[in-house]
Amino acid sequence: MKYEKPFSVNDLISSGGVSALFIEDGERLITGGFATDLLSHGIGNAASGDAWLTVLSNPNIIAPASIADVTCIIVCDSTPVTDALKTKCEAMGISLLSTEMPITDMSVYLYKLQAGLL
Repeated sequence: MKYEKPFSVNDLISSGGVSALFIEDGERLITGGFATDLLSHGIGNAASGDAWLTVLSNPNIIAPASIADVTCIIVCDSTPVTDALKTKCEAMGISLLSTEMPITDMSVYLYKLQAGLL
């Protein structure tokens, strides 16, 4: 889903809905959201500028996220994030965030943020 009013990674962090684990470019805009836990689905359907919502914390998510050129990965549902994932995000330059919210709640949160409802 593409957002009518994109917002930056820093805007998302300051909203309080996520925790920053690694920030490559806090001013990069989030222009849409995409949620999946299937890597092949992400490669084919995530778009440049998306925030990728997932419960995967395996570093294998980095390759499809990089191919799709997502703005950030948001690991949802209090899923523990591995050091390997953090290290790989740093190496590939992809911002990594986490949240206690389930994926569906985080999707609604992002929509409300871009609509100015938060």
